[in-house]
Amino acid sequence: MKKKVLEFIRKNKLVKKGNSVVLGVSGGADSICMLKLLSDLQKRLGISLYVLHINHMIRGEEADQDAAFVKKICTKFKVPHRVINVDVPALAEREGLSEEEAGRYVRYDEFSKYAYEVSATKIAVAHNSNDNAETVLMNLARGTGIKGLGGIPPKREMEDANGNVVEVIRPILCLSRKEIEDYLKENEIEYRNDSTNDSTDYTRNKIRLEIMPLLENINDNAMQNITNASNELADTSNYIEKDVDEAYEEFVTEEDGKLFLSDESFAIDPIVLTGVIRKMIENIAGKLKDITRIHVGDVVSLSEKQVGKKIDLPYSIVAEREYEGISMFSESNETESETKNKEVIISFEEDDFDRTSIEELKYTKWLDYDKIDDVVVRTRQKGDYIVIDGDGATKKLKKYFIDEKIPRRERDEVLLVADGNHILWVVGYRISEDVKVTSSTKKVVKLEYKGE
Repeated sequence: MKKKVLEFIRKNKLVKKGNSVVLGVSGGADSICMLKLLSDLQKRLGISLYVLHINHMIRGEEADQDAAFVKKICTKFKVPHRVINVDVPALAEREGLSEEEAGRYVRYDEFSKYAYEVSATKIAVAHNSNDNAETVLMNLARGTGIKGLGGIPPKREMEDANGNVVEVIRPILCLSRKEIEDYLKENEIEYRNDSTNDSTDYTRNKIRLEIMPLLENINDNAMQNITNASNELADTSNYIEKDVDEAYEEFVTEEDGKLFLSDESFAIDPIVLTGVIRKMIENIAGKLKDITRIHVGDVVSLSEKQVGKKIDLPYSIVAEREYEGISMFSESNETESETKNKEVIISFEEDDFDRTSIEELKYTKWLDYDKIDDVVVRTRQKGDYIVIDGDGATKKLKKYFIDEKIPRRERDEVLLVADGNHILWVVGYRISEDVKVTSSTKKVVKLEYKGE
């Protein structure tokens, strides 16, 4: 078992000597198995381990017992650890998410913050080969392409709390659930059972508890066969992705917040064209979860329509037939009549302006002019961020909106003063720490919001 995991880690280059790794440990069989195996392999791999346990505050006393168990076993294995509590049900209700979606957001958000704190470049999560097969079936049922049928990758990139790139790794993806449980039993290692795993209220649980057993009645090796097929499809997807990236560079341009797909692109291989269109949508919306083959087909069909024809896509995206191609953009919730009386007036203060006692006003802000290049007033775009402290730490605008409890329906309407993707002022809220006026500021610019 240890040898199998070691070979998987090395084959997929999941870690290298000197890496610090944050392990997400729930207390269940999978994460305890991962903790035990990586703890045993720690010296051989030359890595440092840190454990993070998150109490989602869904299961009351049972969840508290999970946290206590994780503390106990981490102490036994001599692994530094942290336990935190996050009210996932409250977040789900506030953001209009399912508890599954909110839980996933919280986990990776907290992982990224802890990774930054301990200077970790890797975050290890305990997905196994059963999880992979279930993911493939779930994606297939929802509607997906080759990439979705490729299942869960052994590693992927994400950003830590300061915008640094870290890798999410899955060191036990090569193990089945049965192998994991047998290993823990043979080594007399305890683990916790999550009662929500037995509830069919969750999509993944329905697949695990109802669909997979039916498939295994047809073929005992159904799970492994799905895994093998997904691995081949993942390799195929990675190969195609290179062609997609090249085609995107050749046929897609960006101007005035719109992406434009030239007519020449419709002569390329349909599989590559599909990838290009999906990438356009992802670059605008930041996600692809609800995008199906039907949506891609609708965009392709626009190439045969008259100029001016529009279609609506998920995430308030609009695709429009234009001369020589198709444009794609995010449709603002505000109409021209709603925004025409809203503006930000920019002016300069006199040289004798008092830089040491800046007023705290909601709709008037003062910034250090010499720290700004180009200023535009707009609504949010993918990639927006704000500097949140004097050390230069950044936060994605999306996360800032969530942390400030700004309702989802209002986020596309919030005016922003931006320098590229750097948000200088979230109008009505805060300014970037990076452009605050200090005693050494030479030139002060005044921003004043005039509403309706």
